[in-house]
Amino acid sequence: MIARKPLRTAVSTVVALLLALSAPAAIAQEPTTEAITGHVVHGSDADDFDPTRIAVTLNILEGVSAFDQQTVTPDADGAFAFTVANADGRAYFIGVEFEGARYSATLSSDNVGLPVLIEVYPATHDTSVLDFQSYTVMVTGAVRNEGWIELFERAVVFNESGMTLIPDQDAQGPAMLSFLRFALPPNAYNLDVRSNLVGGDILTVDRGFALTTPITPTDGAPHIFEFVYRLDYGDPELDLSRTMRFGADSFRYVAAVDTGRPLSPRLDDLGVADLEGRGIVRLLEGQDVEAGETVELSITELPLPSLLTRAQAAAGEWYVRIFVPSVIGAALVLMFAIMAIRRRAIPTLGPNDDPDVLHTDLLARASALESQHDARAISERRYQDRRDDIKQALINLRVRTHAIGLFDDSAEL
Repeated sequence: MIARKPLRTAVSTVVALLLALSAPAAIAQEPTTEAITGHVVHGSDADDFDPTRIAVTLNILEGVSAFDQQTVTPDADGAFAFTVANADGRAYFIGVEFEGARYSATLSSDNVGLPVLIEVYPATHDTSVLDFQSYTVMVTGAVRNEGWIELFERAVVFNESGMTLIPDQDAQGPAMLSFLRFALPPNAYNLDVRSNLVGGDILTVDRGFALTTPITPTDGAPHIFEFVYRLDYGDPELDLSRTMRFGADSFRYVAAVDTGRPLSPRLDDLGVADLEGRGIVRLLEGQDVEAGETVELSITELPLPSLLTRAQAAAGEWYVRIFVPSVIGAALVLMFAIMAIRRRAIPTLGPNDDPDVLHTDLLARASALESQHDARAISERRYQDRRDDIKQALINLRVRTHAIGLFDDSAEL
């Protein structure tokens, strides 16, 4: 049966449809033509700065897709302008390349009319313009059964020189003196680097990594560099010492107390504290680390993997191919040996044995077993096993004596 709607419901539906059809259709917002204006200026007020030799590029994104790109040349005063079709959800990236570094500003569809100011700076390859205000090394945790720890490091860096540090990628030799470099303990892996600067690459170098990112002058807010990595360990103590190429005004060494105990003769042990979001930690701190100074760090009392886990790791595939099958085989041999011993505990008919004597012995064993069972002096499983053994021995005895005609067929078990 087809259900019918009440009449008043059907009428209401028709009225709603008529109202919807009679309403004016929603009109999508049309893009509006607007101007993006700004200036390119030299942050050091260089007299020979010529903004007309710089190209200003505008990239327009709609969501995550490139929508448009424009390029203009500023006038002698550094002024520039773009005409854009502004619409909701669009983002506007204005960028300038100057002496190997990129300087940029960003506008959204809501503030596209605000004036843009882009400051550029002279380049330098001298890393002495960098000031490491603070440096932190933190052992965040250990995975005992897999034998590795994770470390988090954070550098707060100022550049108040009025120049942008540009790594000299044409310089020869392993020193890479113009690069921002960070030291890592030997055999570090799973490195992940983050910073509040844009661009550049991460280069693996001897005992650490280097960044090709230009380090622009700081204006109040510092540059932040953070990275995490892992280290394997097989002993309860691990050396984490490193050479601080740029030094640091302050140095902190932190470890979760359930991971291990941090040690350093260079730093003061400030005790344990409840670090927000990271649990109970022990904090060591020191001041005025000189450029090039080696800071001795170690962590002790690391949780070691179990003996079985270490055996598996040491044996590798041999553990699976040889050790495990050997253990299983030995267990099977032992099990069959125990079964054979238990079977031998029940007498069987030998070539010179008297069947009547054996029969009487088996019945006596059966009676004794029942008495043990009634007195709960034997487990149910063991009782069943022994009962089955005696029963099987009686059956075997009867079969053999019948075969040679030495036993009465009417004898009862």
